[in-house]
Amino acid sequence: MFWIRSSIGAVILAAVIAMYLFSNNDGGVRTELLHAVAPVTVPVAVIDMPSVSVNPPPSPVVLAAVQTIVPPLSDRSFPNTAKTPTPAPLNFINEDQFLWLASNTSWRPYLYTNDYEIFHLLWDIASCESGNENGWIRIDRVGDTDIEDGPSIGLMQINIFYWPSLDEHFNLFDPIDNLQAAWEVWNIQGWEAWSCYEKEKD
Repeated sequence: MFWIRSSIGAVILAAVIAMYLFSNNDGGVRTELLHAVAPVTVPVAVIDMPSVSVNPPPSPVVLAAVQTIVPPLSDRSFPNTAKTPTPAPLNFINEDQFLWLASNTSWRPYLYTNDYEIFHLLWDIASCESGNENGWIRIDRVGDTDIEDGPSIGLMQINIFYWPSLDEHFNLFDPIDNLQAAWEVWNIQGWEAWSCYEKEKD
C-alpha cells in the first residue's frame, strides 16, 4: 500500500513542475531544469488478493414430520374403573324407581309427607300384590286368574272385573298408568281396596 501511495505522489509532483515550467517564460532555465530532472521510476507492488469464493445459496429447509409423542385420545386405552351396575331384572323396578314413577302421578302430593309414610305403605302393598324379589317388584304381573272376578293386572294389581272403566282408560301394564289407576281406586275406596293392606297392618 505504501508503494502505491508513493507512485501517485511522484506523478502529481512531476505534473506540478511541468505546469509551472510551461506556464512561465524564464529564458529556458526552467526548461533546462525540467530536462535535468530525471524521471523517477517508482516500483509498484502487486498485491495478490486472496480469491473470495461466493457461497451458494442455502438449500431450502424441509421440516421433518411432527412426531406425536402422546397418542390422541381416540387411540388411548383407559382402564375401566367404573363399577358395573347390577343389571335390573326384566320388567322389574326397585324402590327408587317406584318413587320416581309415583311422583309422576296424582300420588305426588302424598309421597313426601309424614316421613314418606304413604309412600312406604304404597310400596309395601305393591310388594305384596306383585311380589318383591330382593328389592325388585314386577310391573306386568297378571294375578287372580283362578277366580271368577279376575284378573288383576300390573304393579298395583288393578282388578278389571271391578274396575272395567280403569282398564279402558289406562294401560295397566304401564307402571305410571297403573299407579294412576291405583290412586283413583284409593281415592274412592281407600287402602281397603287391596287385600294386602290388612296383611301389611298386621
